[in-house]
Amino acid sequence: MQKDWLTREGYEVMTAIDAAVARRLIRKADFDLILSDVRLPEGDGLSLLAWLKKEKPGIPVVIMTEYASYPDAVKA
Repeated sequence: MQKDWLTREGYEVMTAIDAAVARRLIRKADFDLILSDVRLPEGDGLSLLAWLKKEKPGIPVVIMTEYASYPDAVKA
C-alpha cells in the first residue's frame, strides 16, 4: 500500500475513503501535497481537483488512475 511506503520514507500521511472525507480533512489540516485517484467513491478526483483550486489553490495535486483516458488527462 502506498501509505505504508510513504510512512516508512518519513512522510506524514492522511488518507480518505471518499471525496467527502477528503474535503473534510483538507478543510481541517494543512497539506503539502495531495494524491488522488480519478475514480473515488462519492465523487471523482477531477471534481475534487476543481474544488481544491477554489478552496486551497496553493496545494499541489497529483491525479492518478488505473483507468486513464485522454479527455480526463486534458481536464486534469
